[in-house]
Amino acid sequence: MKRLFAGLALALILCAVIVAAAWVLVPTRVAAVLLHLNSASAGLSAGTVSTDVGDIHYLEGGAGETVVLIHGIYARKEHWVELARSLVDAYHVVAIDLPGFGDNARLSDDAYLLDRQAENLRAVLQALEVEKAHIGANSMGAYVSALLAEAHPDLVSSIAFVGSPLGVPTPVQSDMDVARAGGDTPLVVQSEADFVARNDWLSPQIPYVPGPILTMWMQDEVATGDHNARIWDVVHHQSDVPTVLELAPSLTMPSLVIWCAPDRIFHVSGAAMLHRALPASTLVTLDGCGHVPMLDRPRTVAEVYQAFLRDVGGDAAE
Repeated sequence: MKRLFAGLALALILCAVIVAAAWVLVPTRVAAVLLHLNSASAGLSAGTVSTDVGDIHYLEGGAGETVVLIHGIYARKEHWVELARSLVDAYHVVAIDLPGFGDNARLSDDAYLLDRQAENLRAVLQALEVEKAHIGANSMGAYVSALLAEAHPDLVSSIAFVGSPLGVPTPVQSDMDVARAGGDTPLVVQSEADFVARNDWLSPQIPYVPGPILTMWMQDEVATGDHNARIWDVVHHQSDVPTVLELAPSLTMPSLVIWCAPDRIFHVSGAAMLHRALPASTLVTLDGCGHVPMLDRPRTVAEVYQAFLRDVGGDAAE
């Protein structure tokens, strides 16, 4: 019996050593497994769909009315998993990598113009056979979604700005406004140090992400740093489209604004302005979170979003 227990102990030690070695030596493979397990635990499965702008990667789960989740610049579908975890019991949830982002192939620079991104998003929804959906979106993705909703209101049952959207000039300058006025672009990652610093900009306390996943995401951003710098310029300086604040009066579908304090990217003073400009808006401001509240406070955001969807008639699956 002692030999049996000694053998089991040795086997466990060896397994632990192997896992630890893989964690350090092959982080990309470990990250892929961890991401798959986390998505599966949330009731989501990965898929791809072919479009005119290439194969698009997405996560999908649940049944009922469709909720489509759209990330911001340099972000990815996995950033919605913890929020989706609370939605899949009641809704059909689809989180996509926007064309040119996440696991998708990079596109030519002009494909990142905001109006082109809205067209690309429509193409993705058509390929997924989504005829109408509630859209929850963050930052640049919220701007793209607003453009889509203005041009094709028949596709959008409701729109939720989950975190501050790009395209709302705020009466009080944010930390990002000050940095950009000085010639800095803290969200554009060119090095490992930039990646760490950028995360501090996004959140007062980014939740724990396993090391292999962070390493994989960091290496991807650093490797595409020059491309990402051009995307920033295209989105912020070359896109000739109305601001979200200018679009807002035409967005007559029910809307939700979730804006955090402190949001260092876009100051919370913009929340009331956007709320007033939207014809059918619900405003919720949260404390202790930043620009990506679906990462900072996924349970609270899920509760707010589910209450909104129930109020606007988003029926749960039977």
